[in-house]
Amino acid sequence: MLPEKIIEQDTLRASDGRVSISVRMPWYRALPLSSISNVQLHIDGIEVPTETLVWQTAEGDRYRLDELPPRHDRSWFVLDSAVLEGDLPELPQIDEHEVRVAIGLYIPYVPSAQGPPLLIEKDRKTMTLEQAE
Repeated sequence: MLPEKIIEQDTLRASDGRVSISVRMPWYRALPLSSISNVQLHIDGIEVPTETLVWQTAEGDRYRLDELPPRHDRSWFVLDSAVLEGDLPELPQIDEHEVRVAIGLYIPYVPSAQGPPLLIEKDRKTMTLEQAE
């Protein structure tokens, strides 16, 4: 719905073999964290291994992606940024990096005989790397 707004510009960070990026909700209303699925992060065409990805909420809570499905008790609000972080030991030494993110969202309040529909939204931005402190 709002794919061009997923990646927040100028939020690419790297430190100690990990990269992070801030992301925003590509939907018009809050969803439980259990709705988040099929998350992917690529930097310069290199996929950050899914098993290393961590989702950090605006409140600072951190979850591995496999910990999100049971989190019906926590929500991702439209105005909140989340941080997506994972292992990427080396980034190319270039001025700008291409960042690609895909986020799947199950929409629990849209009825369907097959279960909640899954929307997969993608965004791509080019930005400089900020060194994390």
